Amino acid sequence: MAEQKNGQFIISYGGLAEEPIVLEKSGLVIGRLASCDIVLNQSSVSRVHAGINYLGEKYDLTNLSSSNVLTLNGRRLDPRDSDVLAKGDIIQIGPYTMDVELEDEHLRLNVRRQLKGEYRLSAPKAAGDAQAAGEAPADVLQVFWEKRTREKENPGSRLRPVGKPEPGKAVIKWKPTNDLRPPWRKGLFIWIFLIFAAFAVLAFWRYPQTFASKPLASPHTKKIDASVIANSANENSCTTCHSLSQPVETACIQCHQAEQFHASNTGAHEAAGITCTVCHKEHQGENFQMSEAAQKTCAQCHNDDNKQTYNGLAVRTAHGGIFGYPVEDGKWTWKGLHTEIAETVPAINSARVRSETEQAALSRQFHVAHVSRLEAPAGMGAVKGRVSCSTCHTSFDPIDRVTPRQTCSGCHNNGAENPGVVGVNCVSCHVQHPFSNSRWDAFLSPEARAARKTAVDTQIKRLKEK
Repeated sequence: MAEQKNGQFIISYGGLAEEPIVLEKSGLVIGRLASCDIVLNQSSVSRVHAGINYLGEKYDLTNLSSSNVLTLNGRRLDPRDSDVLAKGDIIQIGPYTMDVELEDEHLRLNVRRQLKGEYRLSAPKAAGDAQAAGEAPADVLQVFWEKRTREKENPGSRLRPVGKPEPGKAVIKWKPTNDLRPPWRKGLFIWIFLIFAAFAVLAFWRYPQTFASKPLASPHTKKIDASVIANSANENSCTTCHSLSQPVETACIQCHQAEQFHASNTGAHEAAGITCTVCHKEHQGENFQMSEAAQKTCAQCHNDDNKQTYNGLAVRTAHGGIFGYPVEDGKWTWKGLHTEIAETVPAINSARVRSETEQAALSRQFHVAHVSRLEAPAGMGAVKGRVSCSTCHTSFDPIDRVTPRQTCSGCHNNGAENPGVVGVNCVSCHVQHPFSNSRWDAFLSPEARAARKTAVDTQIKRLKEK
């Protein structure tokens, strides 16, 4: 029989300055004992934990521990199980990891410590030193492989006797192994599922509060007969929103259809897959204001720190973290009103000029939406109490482009319209539900409010006829 060829092991320790250790032998032993080739001094490492055997051009990792864990690429190897190592594998033993690299027939192991502990490479020992010190023999891996080979050559019978035979008598009582036992009946699992389901339904009926972290908000617990944004009241009903046949968002849209409101989403949020429950959270408490919390969600989502993508679309901090006059280097950076929002301001379309440039069109939209339509806040320049050019600009030759960045916050903040919201009022510009008659009510003039109502009612009627 030809002598088995030795493998070459190159061992290095991450974070240590020592040169890599090169060992040429048929197998490598890893464990806590000083006689091991790689010593990992930590309580979660067995005395003889694992071995790597060189088996003719390949290296085989074996778990020699019956009490502690060994994983290969996150997959646990059971005791006495083995697997062939490949380039890029990661071995985990207690708080230590070993990166595997294969170079020709050389196996390189880079040992790294993840938690507190010590590791060291045992010095070469003379024959008999390990036994003299009362430690495991150095050829423990070879003994394991010889025993494993004998077991494979003689697997024995698939049946095992029940007990020891009596002297002078043959063994006639046998029991089958698991492969010959009848499988469990499917009906047993069905009955177990039905019993647990019955207990769940009973618990839900008897203790419904245990299935929600906090109570519903007040608008969903009361009976509201004349709501301007909903066609029916929830009245603290779970099944109104939660159903096996439809998602919660569908229930939101079906309920929130009223004479002055249509639960439509903006085009940008529809493209990103943003639904009702992303912004409007429920089960947050009786006094929880979902509309105010939704405005906080704007800044929480549109943030440079939010690395999540929505249907492949990324978000960023809006307006560079500020808000104000949308002009940079003398050019408008404002993208204009969405079509569905522009339709609610009839003056925008009536003031359109065919020959106007794109920049002129954006400027016209912006100024028509503000001038003479809005009530000016106290202390700001106004004409008959309405927003005028002097409300934002202090000079016009040359045009003042500095003051508007400061005066914008006079309206576009939390003011009387949203007193409970902390931070900039995003929805004063960016309307999430464009087909609503309640937008900007705190600032619109009576004439502008009436014109908007007519336009929104026309839009809602058209949507319901589709």
